[in-house]
Amino acid sequence: MRELDVRNLLYRTEIKKRLSQNRSARVVNELQLAQGEARVDVALISDALYGYEIKSASDNLERLPNQQVVYNKVFERMILVADERHVKEAVKMVPKQWGLIVIGMRDGKPYADELWAARRNENLDKLSLAQLLWKEEVLELMEYFDLTSGYRRANRKMLWKVISRSLTTEQIKAFVCYKLRTRKNWRKN
Repeated sequence: MRELDVRNLLYRTEIKKRLSQNRSARVVNELQLAQGEARVDVALISDALYGYEIKSASDNLERLPNQQVVYNKVFERMILVADERHVKEAVKMVPKQWGLIVIGMRDGKPYADELWAARRNENLDKLSLAQLLWKEEVLELMEYFDLTSGYRRANRKMLWKVISRSLTTEQIKAFVCYKLRTRKNWRKN
């Protein structure tokens, strides 16, 4: 199956199920992470960040180890969506907390089978989460926690560092999820 076919199947199955559980969730294709260092194929943003990395039949798994490093810093639940030809290798490579969905063709029809569900990642990185915010959003968060004194003119990299030093992971994650779900004039999916 081609990547577009896999993405469409993912939307008809897993994403549809998640959206039915939380109507305020938002789906973002090709979400950039770590200031453009990586890009996840599909992100679902609710009260948690879900990432879906697609590996179609024409892909290989060479970049997956580097992608894992970045994804594990941001996504509370991460799922690899892999063509059946990658399953044997993927099982050896993906971290234990990642979910694994196998896709392929059975009796001429596409299928998506969840081998195992993603478990909650407890090791999110505060700075990596903060980097998902625009400067105005970081300042809004800092104002709420009375952290803006002396930082109003600082660049966003400095602001990211301030909130990652001053706030808990849960505080940053909650604000990031809210802002990404409700952000206007962002981009079209």
